Amino acid sequence: VAALDGNLTEELLGSIAISPLFANADLRVAPASPGKAERLRPLLRHPRATLYVNVEEASLICNARYDAAGQAADGLIGRGARRVLVTDGPNPAAYRGPGVAIAEAPPPVHQARVTGAGDTFMAAHIAAEMAGSKPADALRTALKAAATYVSGVDVDVPARTLS
Repeated sequence: VAALDGNLTEELLGSIAISPLFANADLRVAPASPGKAERLRPLLRHPRATLYVNVEEASLICNARYDAAGQAADGLIGRGARRVLVTDGPNPAAYRGPGVAIAEAPPPVHQARVTGAGDTFMAAHIAAEMAGSKPADALRTALKAAATYVSGVDVDVPARTLS
């Protein structure tokens, strides 16, 4: 597993996308900020990349306007992405992968901080998958970790997959 973010140059991200050295790598990709989201376009078609973005970042990557995570996830898949996780703050997050479409609402929490929530979400999701969690469980684990981080309080996420 290699985690990449949009702080890398567009040229370097483009090279990674086509390099035989990374052809079999499990790439986990996040933009680092909405202003760097478009840099990720070359990685959309990487055969083993997973994109972690929010609705705004997905809209920028796809040059489209999305109002919900599921819609944004479908847009990224339609542009060649293999696997995506799209968050939308307190609204349902979406996972799309080969043959799997899941939406899951995060637990409602008081927002004490935001910066770092996406990194926490991504790290928890990667750890859950590496531990063998199924897609819905890995998404739920990531949402719980992000909600706990944002609120500063340990939260419970009941099993309630939306789709």
